Amino acid sequence: MGEVTIKDIAEQTGVSYATVSRTLNHLSGVSPNTRDKVLAAAEEMGYRPNIHARSLKTNKTNTIALVLPDISNPFFADIAYAVDEYAFSCGYTTVLCNTNWNEEIEKTHLDQLQNQRVDGIIYKPAGKNPIDLSGISIPSVIISCIPGENENYIEIDNFKGGQIAADHLIDCRYQKLAFIGGNRNSQSNEFRIDGFCSRCRERGLIIDDEHILYGGFSLESGYKMAQKLISNFPGADGIFCGNDMIALGVLQYLMENNKHVPEGIGVVGFDDIMLAGLPQIQMTTVAQPRTQMGRLSAEMLINSINNKENQNHHIILEPELVVRRSTRK
Repeated sequence: MGEVTIKDIAEQTGVSYATVSRTLNHLSGVSPNTRDKVLAAAEEMGYRPNIHARSLKTNKTNTIALVLPDISNPFFADIAYAVDEYAFSCGYTTVLCNTNWNEEIEKTHLDQLQNQRVDGIIYKPAGKNPIDLSGISIPSVIISCIPGENENYIEIDNFKGGQIAADHLIDCRYQKLAFIGGNRNSQSNEFRIDGFCSRCRERGLIIDDEHILYGGFSLESGYKMAQKLISNFPGADGIFCGNDMIALGVLQYLMENNKHVPEGIGVVGFDDIMLAGLPQIQMTTVAQPRTQMGRLSAEMLINSINNKENQNHHIILEPELVVRRSTRK
């Protein structure tokens, strides 16, 4: 038997094509008895709605896209979970795209998503200068970045996060500080180091340029950059990392090389992913409300799709220090 159509259900139930269509599209004007009969027949016959035909008629696919730079990073995985959970509760399916911090891949995904008729896009830029989405034909929300004023965005105060990390390390009486970051072209990375160095200067410490290292936002990169830092700056006693994955790599290198944490060297991460709080790790970090970020971005996008709110909403969330055992009290 071929695909079951509305016409087949109409013939099976003796109900008009229009009434079957109204029933299956959850529209009013159908009696309860007729509705029950049509729905029962549709289920028994194995009817599946033609999504493509419906999208052409309504100009909606009930699909949103989420474009992220690294879905293997637990920080972005938590955002994706929150986005998908909220979108699903509103009747939307989420398409997930990974750019691997590559701006060319990012541009290709964004171009293809518009052609695939998704209803909206949530997007974390791979670089410092995000692609301008203000002119595209569908609603969009940018996360973890501050683009132009004509676009919806949700971000954390990264500059303040850097200041918080500096204050904590200095308050713990670490004096020879360094920064190990991720992609040099990342806007959030730039704001974090700017806040960190700014607060250090205010408190009488200068961070030398050679003590600021960049790599990737990964554990492997953190390990390699820690090796390079300690080789060039053996007296370092406090390290602020661009994210928690970098910090985990730094901790691994330090522990493998008999560098005592936190007595000899203090380490502060950024994000507060689940791994940071494990009993074996207990890493001090600057927390981002990533679940809130994901939910708010999905809510903002779906409200824009449904024209419930005006465009150009800007939300800046607050970071928070979480003190654990990778820094001394």
